[in-house]
Amino acid sequence: MNFTSQRGLVIGWTVISFSLIACSKKSSDGNELKSAGPRSFVSNPVQALSDISGLEQSPAVIRNDLKDIFCVHVYKLPLKSDFSQELAVLCENNKPSKTFLDLDRYAGLVGSIPRSVKFRLEHRGDFSEGVFATVYRVPIAPKWVRSATIQEYMVSSSSYDYVSLQGKVDADHSEELGGDLQFGKWNLSYQTEVDTPAGTHFSNQRSTELNSFQVHGGNPDIGIGAEHLTDPSNPNYHTYNTTTVTIANEDGGSTLITIIRVDVQNNGFPDLAEKVMSDIASAQATQVHDGLMAEREAGHFP
Repeated sequence: MNFTSQRGLVIGWTVISFSLIACSKKSSDGNELKSAGPRSFVSNPVQALSDISGLEQSPAVIRNDLKDIFCVHVYKLPLKSDFSQELAVLCENNKPSKTFLDLDRYAGLVGSIPRSVKFRLEHRGDFSEGVFATVYRVPIAPKWVRSATIQEYMVSSSSYDYVSLQGKVDADHSEELGGDLQFGKWNLSYQTEVDTPAGTHFSNQRSTELNSFQVHGGNPDIGIGAEHLTDPSNPNYHTYNTTTVTIANEDGGSTLITIIRVDVQNNGFPDLAEKVMSDIASAQATQVHDGLMAEREAGHFP
């Protein structure tokens, strides 16, 4: 994505192993899930919601009352950074937007293989800013999704033929919390390695903080995780925000919607920056989806 120019060998990183995903287990898309080393993915063209065939005919399943509650109460949360642009994708004037409905429908079309959609992309000199989303459904109630180790799946090692992402959970501050709707806080770090069409290699690093909240007091059916940069002097990123909404469906399962806004140095490769944003969003969503399903199969949820 955004890149500090580097040549030569990829910097070695410690890769987290996840005991819930066994070595050589097959995911729904046929990719192998490994407990160590990167999981391989195949790049897809960047797409917008307007490119999705059959969207209008796909049933929406998120409970409408929860959409309304979300768009009123999410703005009352003590979020740790400015997520107004990300929330504006789902809510307008404290009401659910048409995009909220469209993403609900899109979740029924992606099945178990999340694929990102693009909402906006702008190039300003050396920087590119994009807004993307991923969405999918799991047969797990939001209160159980909340108990899963999503922060670990977010930093799972992923690779394409031109880009790789590695990460780790640096600290868990969740036990220090109390007194409000927040239930989780973690420090994460990532490294992205990119090979360009020109035969050069770029690398970037970022450190973030992920905070998770129950959106509405006493209501276990809506949660949000909000991630932001913790290094304001990062030379490659102006912004790296993600918001993941977990919200109950009519059948008792959950829809997870992640909105990503990245403002990153493109190093003269704006089209490549867009491709990286799209592919990494899809890979991270798939890692979280499959991690949740692996926990379910292991009997961690009812």
